[in-house]
Amino acid sequence: MIQNSIKIIEYQIDNTNLAANFIRITISFEALKANPVLKIAAWRPGRYMLQNYAANIRDWSARDEDGHLLEVGKSERNLWQINAPVHSKVTFSYLYYCRQMDAGGCWSDTDLFYINTIACLMTVDGQENIPCTLKLNLPESFVVKTGMPKESDTYKVDSFLSLSDFPIIASPALTTFSYTIKNIPFYIHSTVDKSHFPKSITEDFKNFTEIQIADFGAFPEKEYHFLLLILPYQHYHGVEHRNSTVICLGPATDIKEKLYAELVGICSHELYHTWNICKIRPAEMRPYNLFKAQYFKTGFIAEGITTYLGDYYLGLAGVFSSEWYQEELNILLKRHFYSFGNDHLSIANSSADLWIDGYDAGIPNRKVSIYVKGAIIAFLMDTAIRKSSDNTSTLRDFMRTLWDSFQTTQEGYTEASIAALFHSFTSNKYVTDYGRWIYGLGDLKNDLTEAFYYLQIPVHEEAHSNFFARYFGLLCDTNFTIQSVDPASPYVNQVGKGDKILRINNLLVSECKMEELAELDALFIDYTNGIQIWQVELKRTEHLYFKALQIQLTEESKLL
Repeated sequence: MIQNSIKIIEYQIDNTNLAANFIRITISFEALKANPVLKIAAWRPGRYMLQNYAANIRDWSARDEDGHLLEVGKSERNLWQINAPVHSKVTFSYLYYCRQMDAGGCWSDTDLFYINTIACLMTVDGQENIPCTLKLNLPESFVVKTGMPKESDTYKVDSFLSLSDFPIIASPALTTFSYTIKNIPFYIHSTVDKSHFPKSITEDFKNFTEIQIADFGAFPEKEYHFLLLILPYQHYHGVEHRNSTVICLGPATDIKEKLYAELVGICSHELYHTWNICKIRPAEMRPYNLFKAQYFKTGFIAEGITTYLGDYYLGLAGVFSSEWYQEELNILLKRHFYSFGNDHLSIANSSADLWIDGYDAGIPNRKVSIYVKGAIIAFLMDTAIRKSSDNTSTLRDFMRTLWDSFQTTQEGYTEASIAALFHSFTSNKYVTDYGRWIYGLGDLKNDLTEAFYYLQIPVHEEAHSNFFARYFGLLCDTNFTIQSVDPASPYVNQVGKGDKILRINNLLVSECKMEELAELDALFIDYTNGIQIWQVELKRTEHLYFKALQIQLTEESKLL
């Protein structure tokens, strides 16, 4: 039985002598009202969609201070109500299944303990603001890494909301790099050894960290931890927290070279979130309510600006070359122009609709990405600020002002306050354009072309390199399954997303050579939607599809 008082809620996590992938969580508290309710979060910051953490819970029970079992009932999907009198001391325990390996999940096996506390820890309803302690009962060989404050063998925080924002990793073999900026320590903890990283890793991280801190004037935390879960298979995911980030990336064999830019890029992105969303965030989310959806329409600030500037800093700081940054911008432009959701839902409404279908592609062309179109809009805002100020201000100054305002008021921003701040930076020259960017439809091709012209960046339009996408408007994956259809394609009424091409000119697709097909002016395909098989003749014309703007940075360009 854990000793408890009204002053704290005590948590203990145990991963020993349990069935594979399970951990035992024990919570002890004094009930401040009769029949206390425990609850688990419905979502987590950084992922604006409803989760189902309760599905990972089993074998719950509650006892009083004498060890007698108390009746526990489920009142809602995420709520457990205990039959106990007011002021009684209760110990509640349950098993949690940890086998979700991504940056927002939990994992527990004989070699790795990794949790996002928001995903697995419950809180007592009405007692969320009571200080919490946490003790870990892990194998002695495990080394623990987290940003959570610790005294002796106990972690201590001021509330459940604080507790929920500290991920933890532990393993017998963790590698740590470190660097210091303005007396603030930064740690890079990895599940693989140093041979998987280039020797420049510490210097590269230090360079993008220094320039971000310089832009904001100060770092808002006493320390910071990059928690790298380097996996043997392909994976890419990152999640921000108040003084840390979890990065899942793989395969491990590619980290040193092929995936190194991805690693540094995602870490720059997540570090920027330390200011932008972990501190500066929408008024709708101040404070966080982790137990119901919190709709907001300013995802272009939270994720769009972070995506744009996260990469921009790597080019500005010289971590990577201007050629690398040019390629990143061109990839962004392709992702933007290949998304025909631009014509169906604004970025403001797409932000709110994250809660409907999460981060999945969803039905064809329903919405846009707050990351991709958000970054495009961030670039347009940046260029507008530069142009309006005769290049004396940039989007980075806009964000510094937003940060200074938050430090003064501790209040969240609104749609109106963001618009007003932008218009103050641009002397009201973009009132109509801004409204169209945020609340309107379209791919913003003309706006982008004008922005590139102002920045002296040569731009041209290119069609997709994929044969079927380029000539027929049918974007296929390597298995010849249709991923997207250009609305301008003459076959948009016949072929749809998810259809699969089976044969081309009566040959199985596996037997076809694309270089030979590229010489033909027409061809026949047999395709299926899984129920029926059809045949259609595809004819090449002068029209090309899946077209995107592409740029070339030169010595005269004025972006970096």
